[in-house]
Amino acid sequence: MRALAHPTRLALLDHLHAAGQATATECGAAVGDSPSSCSYHLRALARWGFVEDAVGGVGRERPWRPTAARIEFDGEGLEATVLRDELVGRQQERLRNALRREHELPRVWRRATQTSAATLSLTPSELAELGERYEALLDEFRGRGVRRGTRDVVVSFGAAAES
Repeated sequence: MRALAHPTRLALLDHLHAAGQATATECGAAVGDSPSSCSYHLRALARWGFVEDAVGGVGRERPWRPTAARIEFDGEGLEATVLRDELVGRQQERLRNALRREHELPRVWRRATQTSAATLSLTPSELAELGERYEALLDEFRGRGVRRGTRDVVVSFGAAAES
């Protein structure tokens, strides 16, 4: 979790997950930081196994790619709580930004936009199953890449027991 304690590192992972791969220079432009700072943070993420070298390039022009489609970590302890809160906040902000600009999209995209919320009574095993089924559904759509008629779509899921 220490690897993800810096906001720039989270922004870099967000960008790499969306782009597939990028150089430190491209990452800098995407996350609003300098290429040298991004290079430093990318190397730190690589040490912890979150990113790796992609094919081609050297130095700051060396492309990086994420090592996994999603990040999973033990959800216990104060560090996990703080990290999860930051991740949820970042995802909610991306969703809010997309919804604020929804009026700029063609009608077909506006009609396809979804929002949903529910409060369910679940056991711990049912909550775990819900998360696993959600991830399995996302896995069906991951890796399809950019194709004609596609756009990046912000998808968010959160489920936690109320106390």
